[in-house]
This record gives sequence, structure tokens and C-alpha cells, in this order.
Amino acid sequence: MTAQLGVLFATVAVIVFSAVGFYLYQALALQLQDRDDVDLVERMLQIRHLLEETSTTESIRLDPHRFLDAVDLRRGLLLVIEDSSGRALVHNTAERRFAQGGFVIPADAVPSTADTRPGALADGANLRVISASGRIGAGDQLVRVSLARTADERLAVLRAYRLKVWAAAIAGAVLTAALGYLLARHGLSRVKALAGQARQVTAHNLEMRLDADAAPAELRLLADSFNAVLDRLQSSFNNLSQFADDLAHDLRTPLNNLMIQTEVAFSQPRESEEYQRLLSSNYEEFGRLARMVESMLFLARADHDQIALSTERLDAAEQLAVIAEYFEGVASEANVSFEINATGVVWADANLLRRAVNNLVANAVRYTPAGGVIGLEAVQGAEGVTISVANPGAGIGAEHLPRLFDRFYRSDASRSSESSSAGLGLAIVKSIMALHGGMASATSERHGMTRFSLFFPTVRA
Repeated sequence: MTAQLGVLFATVAVIVFSAVGFYLYQALALQLQDRDDVDLVERMLQIRHLLEETSTTESIRLDPHRFLDAVDLRRGLLLVIEDSSGRALVHNTAERRFAQGGFVIPADAVPSTADTRPGALADGANLRVISASGRIGAGDQLVRVSLARTADERLAVLRAYRLKVWAAAIAGAVLTAALGYLLARHGLSRVKALAGQARQVTAHNLEMRLDADAAPAELRLLADSFNAVLDRLQSSFNNLSQFADDLAHDLRTPLNNLMIQTEVAFSQPRESEEYQRLLSSNYEEFGRLARMVESMLFLARADHDQIALSTERLDAAEQLAVIAEYFEGVASEANVSFEINATGVVWADANLLRRAVNNLVANAVRYTPAGGVIGLEAVQGAEGVTISVANPGAGIGAEHLPRLFDRFYRSDASRSSESSSAGLGLAIVKSIMALHGGMASATSERHGMTRFSLFFPTVRA
């Protein structure tokens, strides 16, 4: 990148210097031409003055030095003076073609630079030409004066200037490329430092962070975003490690139960009733394992959008009534009751809605003290319906609330260590709400009410 920036600076410098040089070259060419035109006008006025001091055309032919001295052939000035018949009285060049034809300034008119015109010699050399009539003495006899100036001197100046412009452009490009390379290298040194810090981040060093304050202002946002990614990655990595530990513990318990019960059964002959009890117990353990695996598979499918929603209009009160009826037996055993207060229509997948609310109600039944009342509410809003499950109890610590729905996260106050979902129940609720474009939230008071809320938008986000 440093070399590319250096080349880019050099290219820009060549273009800029060339454009400026071309502009100055054209300006100088016009200025030199204007200077030549002014010089031609001044010399024409001088020759007219000499003609007024001359008595006859014959004296001009016999004594041409006064007129020839007014022009300098070495500087490319050409002079031809002709009488009315076209006979040359004075000339310092054999090529008189430039003096023939063209506009002639009247004797009474004052010449100006606007009266000059371009011309050419036989060899193709460019000229600036001016022609005017001159009066001999005080009489009415007129002669034609033609002055011309070759472009040799002007072209020599422009040629030297052009070489200087190209030399300046090349030198400027080289200097700009060198300085640009050094400046880019210095500016990108902090980028290299950030890259060095990023290379130090490994799976065993996830706490490493980029020094965003030392980064250039343009890259500070990128460094902050990279650090945010590392924060999420570290959090996910820690949660995954914790989940692996929890899952190993939760899987080990039913597997140990299965193995121990089977070994005891095989230790000696048993009655058929004992084998039935063993099979019944094993069936429960297998069910627990199946629920854990099913929860993990559900979350994996939800992550990859492999769960198709069958969204429909559902009556919130009717759905909550069905859920309360499903938990009626469990609630009776726990000596708790339900109170339903619901209105509105929910746009959701019926099976997933019941699964999300069932998870919340199961937790509420588990942690509601005997004699408590679990509230099932649904409130219709402008943008959707909010379904809430509220129960009294010990409450959830404030430090757990921000991460309560995180996958693999468990807290003693909110999730039992014996949960069949291995701490995935609320994570499943969060995934279901994400599939619906909604959100899940929780509030809790110590030794007060704990409320879980699910917002289902009318239109999926």
C-alpha cells in the first residue's frame, strides 16, 4: 500500500505539474507574440516618421541605410518599402511574398497590435506581419511599408522554457513520490502496529484488545468494532466452555443412573416387577437425554434459519388459556394457580408461541411458592402484542438479568441445575422471538414479582 500511494502521488504530481506547465507555456507564448506585435507597431511608427523627413522616393532608394538601421535582421525583422508601382525601394530580404496582398493600414490611420496578421516564408517559417501606407515628406506621394518578424527567437525561448517545464515536472514527481512514500510509510506505521496487536489475539489470548486511542482517527472506528467483536467472541467462547462443562455434568448424571441401575439389575436375578420399574426409570432418563439433544438441535436450526414459520392470526386469550390448561395438573401439585388477563391478536407460529410461553410458565411454576398466583397477560399495542408471565418468588439477582437469555448461561436463582434443557430453556425462548422478529425481556424484584415479557410485532421485522 505504501508503494502504491507513492506511485499515486507521483502520477498526480506529473498530471498537476504538466497541466500547470502547459498553462504557463501557452501564457508565455501569447505574451511573447504580443511583445512582437507591439515591437512591430513601434517600428512601423518609426519608419513612418523617417518617411516624413524624406523628400522623394528616389532619395529613399539612394540612401536606404536610415530605414535599414531601424530594423535588425539578426533579430528576425524583415522590411520591404515599395512605391505605388510595386518597385522595391528598400528591402533586407529577397523573399517579398509576405509584403504582397493583405490588409494595408491607411496613411492617416494609427497602427495598433490588432492590425498584425500571421504570415509565412517559402521554407514554412512563421511570421507576424504588419503593412501600412507611409507619406513622403509633406506631399501626397505614398509608399507601402511591410514589416515582419520571424518566430525563431520566440520559438527558441519557448523551447528552452518547455525543457525547463518538463524537467520541473519530472523532478517534482520524483520528489513528491519520495516524500509521499515516506509520509505514507509513517502514517501507516500505526496501522502496522494495530495489525501486530491483532496477530497477538489467539484462542488462548482472547482478552487482548487493540489500542484504539493510538490508532489514526480514520481507523479508530474499525479498531473499536474489532474490539467489540473480540468482546462478543470472548463472551461466546467463555459461555461455550461453561456450556461444555454443564452439558458434560448434565449428560453424566442420567448416563450414570442408567449404568448403575442396569448393573444392579444384572447383579442377580430379579422379579418381573423390578425389571419393569428399571425400564420405567430408564425411560425417564432417556427422555431427559432426548429433550436435551432436541433443545440443542433446535437452537442449531434456528441459528441457520432452518425453521420455517407458519405465521397466523392467533387469539392471545385463547392461546394462554390452552397453556394454563396444559399446566393445570403440575400447578395443582405445586399448589399454585393461574390468572389470565389477555386481549389482542398475535401474529405468530402457534407451536413456537406455545413452546416459548411453556418454557416461561414451567419456570414460573417451579419457582412460585405454594399458594402463589401466576399471571398470564397479553396487551395489544400499536406495533404488536406483548405476552407476559409474572410470578412471585425469591426473584432474580440484578447481575443476572442482562445475560438471562444468553445461550448456555445459568444462574442458581433463575435456572435449576437439574433442568432437563441444560440451561437452554430461556435461550430457546430468545431464538423463537428472534424468528418472529420480536424480543424477550425480563424484570425481577428480590422477594417480589418476576416478569418475563415476549413482544410479537404485527409485521415481522
